[in-house]
Amino acid sequence: MIDTASNINLVTTALKEALALTRLQDRNLTPEGIQARQRHEWRGIQARLTAALPAEPTLPDRQPVLDALAPHTADQIARVQHGQTKVAALLAADRTLPEVIATADRDRLATILDGLETLPDVLESRDPGSVTAALESMIWDRLVEVDEDAKKVAAAEAATLPARAWRTILEGVATTGEVPFDGLALLHQADPAAFELLVDGTAQAAPAPESGSIPRLLESLEQVSVTV
Repeated sequence: MIDTASNINLVTTALKEALALTRLQDRNLTPEGIQARQRHEWRGIQARLTAALPAEPTLPDRQPVLDALAPHTADQIARVQHGQTKVAALLAADRTLPEVIATADRDRLATILDGLETLPDVLESRDPGSVTAALESMIWDRLVEVDEDAKKVAAAEAATLPARAWRTILEGVATTGEVPFDGLALLHQADPAAFELLVDGTAQAAPAPESGSIPRLLESLEQVSVTV
């Protein structure tokens, strides 16, 4: 069970304390002594963050659903080939591939996926790998709308979002002193209200641009540690 309020408090407190470390001054300590104290206190902050990491969730496997789209029998192969002719006609009529995917039924999605690497959008791209990945993502999103098995997998994936979001956020803060963008993106998907509270809380705990001094401090402490 994810304790959202506790995690928000943990992150905002960690950033507030880390920001205070960047301002640390002590006439009784040498520069090296100040750095040693900063390093010691930061390690304590890190320990609290990592201790709160939720267990890493196991993502459901999409592949069996995608494999079920592949043609296996002669009839299925013939249907896919016929479908590819229709897709080619739509593209020739100035329909974009994303537009075709957005309104495709399960059979048409199977057709597009089967011939994905030979479609003009991929063949004519300077970065075919990225285009293929983007199109596969679009196909999956549409498949979730029209296929019951894909819906079940998507629901299982959604159930892992809170744990994935907080693992990413807590690990990111513990490593860099910053809330990672990908963690925020996951949290926004999982819990928009928590996202807003975290964004507001971190802005108050470590306001920009002063917050930029935290990762700089951690980098300097790491460099000194390596040198020593």
